[in-house]
Amino acid sequence: MAILGEIQVRNFFIVKTATNATITAVKAGIPLNGAIVKYDGAAAAAGEEFALVVKNNRNGITLSDTINPHRIKYVKSLAPVARVAKSVVVSDITVEAGELYRLAVILPEYGSLSVEDELIKEGYYKAKTGDTAENVVDGLIKSLSKALSRMPFGSEGHFSYTPAGGAAIQLPASQYFTLSKTGAGANATLTIAEKLTAVNDYYVVGRKDNLNMNFVVTPEFPELPTVTVTAGNPGIGTGHQVANMEYYYLGNRGDTFRGMGYPHNFVAKYDTDVTKNYHLIEIGYWDEGRDDPMKSKKQMTIACETEAVATALATSLNTALTNSGFAVDDFDD
Repeated sequence: MAILGEIQVRNFFIVKTATNATITAVKAGIPLNGAIVKYDGAAAAAGEEFALVVKNNRNGITLSDTINPHRIKYVKSLAPVARVAKSVVVSDITVEAGELYRLAVILPEYGSLSVEDELIKEGYYKAKTGDTAENVVDGLIKSLSKALSRMPFGSEGHFSYTPAGGAAIQLPASQYFTLSKTGAGANATLTIAEKLTAVNDYYVVGRKDNLNMNFVVTPEFPELPTVTVTAGNPGIGTGHQVANMEYYYLGNRGDTFRGMGYPHNFVAKYDTDVTKNYHLIEIGYWDEGRDDPMKSKKQMTIACETEAVATALATSLNTALTNSGFAVDDFDD
């Protein structure tokens, strides 16, 4: 309830340009133009209460809380970090003729995010006399490619694959995964990796907003192979992350009843450009009402479209934070 409250706990803003220093100049700028100003709208001054003002897309002004620099709890600055795809490599495959090799790709909580649900896609290959690890990898990739392409909304044309001792063939491509072979003969390995581009196809803000594919690879071979997992990372400040933040952190400034009546509802438009990466500034502070001595912890997050914008805001913030014991650090990419 706090995030959706009338006086929200977290303030969230997107700033596209930050070349102006007063509220009057912000009004004259383009939408998403922002500045750190004093409580009276003038340029930020050392030790004075300050606020972030942003020109919104209705040509009005959106104003943050007025923050007392001596009530700051912490200040953070983060440069964007790219997403990293999760991958699993199956190696050290021992071949036994006549044995069935099964490789399962398990997606926990698929579709519903419930622990009761999971999607399992399997590939099979029965080894023959004279086969090497490469033949097993080839057979599993052929089988798995068909299975993975049959996931809901999972097909994405075909990809070229060259099996042992043969010409290149076309296999069904998955929207969510890549399948590849490294090495040859007894040293062949199989790699399954998530596709980072998949999020561009299925992402819908507020509804389909999972950014990394959660999956487990389970081999059932006559002798267990080596399974090496490289963990995925959602990154920092990616466009889709910031779109999620804008949707969930806007509080009462957002549409409290968004999505009501779905699918017969108007689709809201948001300011985030999912193709960009954002520099982030976060300020933690506490607030106190005039007639109520209770102190409330609050946060303000600013997503800046470029490092230049973030640096300009940081300079103004550091002026206001003089003698507070806090400062916005440089953005080190």
